[in-house]
Amino acid sequence: MDLQLLDKIARVPGNLDGAAVYEVGAGPGGLTRALLKAGARVTAVERDDRALPALAQIADAAAGRLRVVADDAMVIDERALIGEPAHIVSNLPYNIGTALLVRWLTTDPWLPWWSSLTLMFQKEVAQRIVATPGSNAYGRLSVLAQWRSRPKIALDLPPKAFTPPPKVSSAVVHIVPIAPVLDVSMQAVEA
Repeated sequence: MDLQLLDKIARVPGNLDGAAVYEVGAGPGGLTRALLKAGARVTAVERDDRALPALAQIADAAAGRLRVVADDAMVIDERALIGEPAHIVSNLPYNIGTALLVRWLTTDPWLPWWSSLTLMFQKEVAQRIVATPGSNAYGRLSVLAQWRSRPKIALDLPPKAFTPPPKVSSAVVHIVPIAPVLDVSMQAVEA
């Protein structure tokens, strides 16, 4: 709920004034507020009914720039919901974060419908995404992310940045898609 930190995260993808932004797991709307403050048009998906009243209040004050979807992000067709291009900016729920990232990185055809991903992960997952070949963290996530995009860790967040503080550190990863160097099918990469 640190407003300065949330504003910092909202600045990672660049200028969001008038841009379409997709947010998964909006919770009570801390990051949502920062995205709206940056000028974005936000579609926020939230599955937890307890967060919906707070998001409804934010939507009422957002002059039509916030659409709240009460659903499971794992079953939504985001491209159809949002349109393109869009930025995905989210403090992802850790239990589905990797699955969503893989889905977004394996979109076909490539280049994807999204312009950038700005995603919060447990720090060890973020380190796997940006790991270099030969390092202990290098693996499937590194290959997928670096084959079709340029990932970087934009911010490190200690547990005390959250209320209540988790037992792990977090990091915000920024990912920008690129044309792949090799024209290889996703099936070949996944094999």
